[in-house]
Amino acid sequence: MHFPVQFYLIGLFCGTALSGAAQSGPGVRVVDARTHQPVPYASVGVPGRPLGTVADAQGSFQPAQTGAAPADTLVVSCVGYQSRRLPLAALRQLPEVLLAPQAQALGEVVVKAATWKRRRVGREATGGGVVYNFHTRADTLPSAKLGREGGAILHVRPHSFIEDAHVFISQSRFQGVRFRLNVRAVDADNHPAASLLTQDVQFTVPDSARGWQHIDLRPYNVNVGAEARVAVTLEWLAGQPTPGKPTTWRDWPSVLVPAAFSATHRLVFRHKPEDAWQVQPVNLSLYITTASPD
Repeated sequence: MHFPVQFYLIGLFCGTALSGAAQSGPGVRVVDARTHQPVPYASVGVPGRPLGTVADAQGSFQPAQTGAAPADTLVVSCVGYQSRRLPLAALRQLPEVLLAPQAQALGEVVVKAATWKRRRVGREATGGGVVYNFHTRADTLPSAKLGREGGAILHVRPHSFIEDAHVFISQSRFQGVRFRLNVRAVDADNHPAASLLTQDVQFTVPDSARGWQHIDLRPYNVNVGAEARVAVTLEWLAGQPTPGKPTTWRDWPSVLVPAAFSATHRLVFRHKPEDAWQVQPVNLSLYITTASPD
């Protein structure tokens, strides 16, 4: 069985040193169609291909940074909004991309802490012999990481609420790291599908962080509905390598999440927004706390 070594084999993290150079050219801003306020860190990708980027905190991005050809169609999206599909040639002519808020029909749910059962779902171990690395040998710019996403498929009780998520970082050679946490349904091929979120969930990681990172999801009212499996993933939104020239392989830019090979668990990842998902028999150090009525 083939495993992409840039993701899994401990010790093989060295590659081309990252450069801070940015691509030039006119930028495009992603804004809320109703309020005309920026949509921070909106995702931009070419369906089924490892091409794309992520907007910055002001909702701006460089079309040239996507790596797409003029005839390629790009999808501009963010949780809580209807996505837009535009050819790159048309996108370059627009100063702004308007995203319409997604209508949400939410019923009232009353959670009684005394009667609901809480469970931890996922991997709580912090070792395992393999890792998921958000840095690959092909990354020559910090922007190359933008939109890279990886996570775990977790089995949950239908109609559960997800109260929080935890991910273990064993090494970080980055500063200013920001992730988007996504929760999606899972299709028959173990590929993440429709989002189960109604609000965008973002969180930052302390510089050079190590240890468990906690994301409180209670304010977001995350309910899995009828789903028995969900994909909980982290999407890279921002971050720069820690200053200093690497002297050994241990110093190379990396953000590592421990894992272990598994016959029953699955890791899912993709290189860019809208890229095809890949699946490996790997159990990531990531777990959630759920609350369900049974």
